[in-house]
Amino acid sequence: MNQPNLVPVLPDNAPFTPEQRAYLNGFLAGLFSRAPQPNLPAPAPETKPLTPLTILFGSQTGNAENLSKRIAKEAGKRGFAPTIQDLGKYATAQLASESALLIVTSTYGDGEPPDNAKAFWEFLGGEAAPKLAQMKFSLLALGDSNYPKFCAFGKAVDERLEKLGAARVHPRTDCDVEYEEPFANWMNGALSALAPAAAPAQPVVVPAVEAAPAKITSTYSKSHPFPAPLLANVRLNGEGSAKDTRHFAFSLEGSGLSYEAGDALGVRATNCAELVEELIRALGRSGEEPVPDRDGKETPLREALIHHYEITRIPSPLLKAMAERSGDAELLKLTAPGANGELTKFLWGREIIDLLHIHPAVKFSPTEFVALLKKLQPRLYSISSSPKAHPGEVHLCVGVVRYDSLGRSRKGVCSTFLAERVPAGGAVPVFVHHNKNFRPPANPDAPMIMVGPGTGIAPFRAFLEERRASGAKGRNWLFFGDQRSATDFLFRDELEAMQREGTLHRLDLAFSRDQAEKIYVQTRMLEHAQELYAWLEEGGGFYVCGDASRMAKDVDAALHQVIQTAGGKSAEEATVYVAALKKDKRYQRDVY
Repeated sequence: MNQPNLVPVLPDNAPFTPEQRAYLNGFLAGLFSRAPQPNLPAPAPETKPLTPLTILFGSQTGNAENLSKRIAKEAGKRGFAPTIQDLGKYATAQLASESALLIVTSTYGDGEPPDNAKAFWEFLGGEAAPKLAQMKFSLLALGDSNYPKFCAFGKAVDERLEKLGAARVHPRTDCDVEYEEPFANWMNGALSALAPAAAPAQPVVVPAVEAAPAKITSTYSKSHPFPAPLLANVRLNGEGSAKDTRHFAFSLEGSGLSYEAGDALGVRATNCAELVEELIRALGRSGEEPVPDRDGKETPLREALIHHYEITRIPSPLLKAMAERSGDAELLKLTAPGANGELTKFLWGREIIDLLHIHPAVKFSPTEFVALLKKLQPRLYSISSSPKAHPGEVHLCVGVVRYDSLGRSRKGVCSTFLAERVPAGGAVPVFVHHNKNFRPPANPDAPMIMVGPGTGIAPFRAFLEERRASGAKGRNWLFFGDQRSATDFLFRDELEAMQREGTLHRLDLAFSRDQAEKIYVQTRMLEHAQELYAWLEEGGGFYVCGDASRMAKDVDAALHQVIQTAGGKSAEEATVYVAALKKDKRYQRDVY
């Protein structure tokens, strides 16, 4: 559109001759050109089109989602138009048209995809998956190298995309639990590789950002935990139980920390002092030798082993170094490629101290030794309380790990730290890990079905407390199981009180060792298939917490069978039904 004429012009009927009018118009034009111009919008500068970028995440507890948001923020600064999508909600038909794709995904259980990535993986691995010759991609895999199938799902997706014709523009990075540095390096490399050739991006160092709720109300975090006073340490099992399950309560007063039912509490433990002293003796050291701590600062060896490094599980670098220095044929075989099954069997029940005792002639300097160890990581536990029911407090339900192997007594690092090494009132470094993928039904009137054997009951105690405190009207059904009713009925008094008051509408119990035939929570599910299916048909949410490798798989199989038998569906139709539950966030799991 033409700009309006802003120079004043004398009208034709003005009382001047044509010559006078022409002269005055020229004078005014010259005068106006020297005068300050009106404040008009400047012409829009020429802009370069933004480069579309799709970021997909597969996340069980929220880490992959948080990293995806950080990628999108950085990508926006580099000339991209990023779009973040949950793999569970991603329209797979769109995959064929993607030109630039970044995927961040975790692996859980026995090399499995996170719950929100299962449908995507089925599509990607199926015959309907399209050719992806137009796609450029890179993938970040999150995992824990303590598990045999480290980052297995991320590796599988990476290989499948390449097989479908997509071009990998930056190598996949497999991140262990300490993921900040490898994540930043991968992000810089991937965004640079995808950037338009005319405008190469400059690498930047991205500072660590803690997972946080929308409003940050506390300065305490994973890197700066709050010293929470221990208020309670109560054994929940009765006399004669084979288990030691504890109820722990901590004060959050003055921390500014907040949580919701479904979140986890991170605990930074210290190692057993007796085991540290045994390691120092086996190394032939005094414990005062200076070594780097987890942040690279100098500290005595003893302090480093107590506070900064994992000293039980055998890390791969240490096993490999011991194999090479000792020349042990078995160790050399176990550290060779392709020894996963044999290696897993060897590592079970063995610890670092065993290696040092078996090969006392192999020596490491203190600095060499700690360089071969993994950094001591915080442990995450499902929170077992509602903040509405226990303001200023947070509770945990923890199974204390103790067992014997190879003639030695073994201890879980964090569980025995809480049970044995923290005195009443002592400070425990904690932080809140938010998990928005595990929440009670948003609709307070919706039914809720919970399956949580053993310590898997933890978040469901929180869910029930939350619904009671908020006045939710939806019915609640809990499947709980353990070994023996007389000694292992965790929170029995509370659950029975909730039944009497009408908060807990159904409680089905499965104590595996109270009879000759083993009975488990999935057994009870199948016994009540018709009613369970009816609750689902009424919009009920289905929740599972506990062991991923066995229980969660068995419960999932039972859920499919319930839908087939009670719903009159085929196996394929039951699979579609369960997929819809997951998509609608009515099937949620907190498994480990």
